[in-house]
Amino acid sequence: MRQDTFLLADVGGTNTRLALGTRNGLLSQTTARYSNDNFNGFNDILVTYRAQYTNQPIHSAAMAVAGQINGHRAQLTNRNWSFDSDHLADAVGCEQVHFINDLSGLARAIPVLSPHQLRSLQTTLSSHSNDQSLVIGLGTGVNVSALLGKMTLSAEIGHTSSTRPMINMIEAHLGEAQLGFDTVEDILSGRGLETLYQLSTGGVLKASEICATYKQNDGARSTCQLYGSLLAELIRELALHYLPHNGIYLSGSVARGILETPARAQVITSLTQEHPMRSTIERMSLSVITDDAAALLGCLEIAKTNA
Repeated sequence: MRQDTFLLADVGGTNTRLALGTRNGLLSQTTARYSNDNFNGFNDILVTYRAQYTNQPIHSAAMAVAGQINGHRAQLTNRNWSFDSDHLADAVGCEQVHFINDLSGLARAIPVLSPHQLRSLQTTLSSHSNDQSLVIGLGTGVNVSALLGKMTLSAEIGHTSSTRPMINMIEAHLGEAQLGFDTVEDILSGRGLETLYQLSTGGVLKASEICATYKQNDGARSTCQLYGSLLAELIRELALHYLPHNGIYLSGSVARGILETPARAQVITSLTQEHPMRSTIERMSLSVITDDAAALLGCLEIAKTNA
């Protein structure tokens, strides 16, 4: 069997990650991460990467894009970058380029993730399996993807309306009615966490700074606890929508940041509070994907399938 080389890319709203892979896995020391703010577009990142890492022939490419996929075109949701598979194939010098939503890329990676790439938050002794898993991404944006066997289901959960329980929590915490939390992404994205902190304290911190100052900053601690309760509400709703008895997986910089603080206990406490479907939710495992480049493994699965 020929040993084709694949170019793999995970393009988010804030960062882009690239790597090379073969049927045997990712090639060591070829993974790179770039801040999108430093480039005018993906092509500039591609040129930089190819100059640094490879001039060898590429068989095909697979790209996970944080946005809408429309056939051979893709568009980032939170940045004005667009992609055309034919143009990219010419730029890379490969036969074809496959697009997949970034959360679908993570979902495809689930079966091949190693234990060291995951952190368990809720284990289950249930032997019930329905071959359904769910990835929830919390970063620059918010979205989900379900995995059924090897088939992924795309969604745009971040742009759906906020639930009344979530709005009630925010108003109870802030003491008054609040505007600007119309969608799930308005609340649980990085900017949502920053807005909650600003409204609670009057201060301005980045999402990463709010998580990092949890122990010494009362406002950060209170905001993270509130976010934990809001996140649990989203997880519960999605768990009942998708019934992912093969596990729920949280991903993204905001998810990792919050769940590295003691606020992770708030997530579990809120998630397992009294509820008519509590026993069903408790039978679903909950984990955090700790590997920032995990979506590249999903891209590799796509590339191998289509080679």
